[in-house]
Amino acid sequence: MTKSKKKTRESNSAKEAAQATIDRLDTCNDAYTSGAFKYLRLLVHVLSAAQFSYGIYFHYFRVHWPKDLEEEELKARWGGKFKYLTFLDVILQAIYHSLALLNDLFGDNTVHVASKSKLRSVRDYIFSALAFPVAHNVCISFWVIYIWDRELIFPSALDAIFPSWLNHVVHTNVALLAVMDMFTCFRKYPSRLAGVTGNISFILLYIIWLHIVRYFSGEWVYPILEVLPLAFRYLFLGLLVGFNLVCYLLGEFCNSIVWAQELKLLQQQQQQKIKQG
Repeated sequence: MTKSKKKTRESNSAKEAAQATIDRLDTCNDAYTSGAFKYLRLLVHVLSAAQFSYGIYFHYFRVHWPKDLEEEELKARWGGKFKYLTFLDVILQAIYHSLALLNDLFGDNTVHVASKSKLRSVRDYIFSALAFPVAHNVCISFWVIYIWDRELIFPSALDAIFPSWLNHVVHTNVALLAVMDMFTCFRKYPSRLAGVTGNISFILLYIIWLHIVRYFSGEWVYPILEVLPLAFRYLFLGLLVGFNLVCYLLGEFCNSIVWAQELKLLQQQQQQKIKQG
């Protein structure tokens, strides 16, 4: 009888703890999926998708290279503007924020262990493995080299044709809006293996693309690659891969801090299900 009562008490305690966890998750979801927070998230995605889409249009159709730039013909012939990580990144951001907007309208934003929305699962993976790290890689790398010697990455001749606002859209806002998205969208990061694999694969494919362009055009995409000796050139490219990985790990860490309470509740819920199961 004593053992039976003890088991009953333990069972009741486990049920009460599980219900308390569910109640706290419901409270989080009430605040997260409705009211001001819901509309803030929607606003971030609407503005981001519109801004990056227009940036792509303006960059591709309205920005024309000066005739006195020697590589103008090569730009048009080999890869065009698609050879630049900056341009590929703004396309990536437009795709991500458009998916996020579609998920806001038709998908699922609730705090769950695993989302039932495939749209949200794709959104979360693209953000984690690609959108956040590539945006910060582009932003930080560009402005560091720009401050050091802008002629190596953004020659002053481009000032006349490349508006200041567009420069910030493709080199600054990509990172700022990724941060805003992190604070408005709950997500569980993928497994470390899955996230790192996607992250490194993307940047390695881009480096291969750089070499294809170099082989057929005879010119490196970025002037800095022309002036660096062979060993330092590949050290630079290796650092590009490493820094992209660092940006991924930074995003993973920041997400765990921003959503610490929700992730802890989900972990408790999983542990309680295992004990009850």
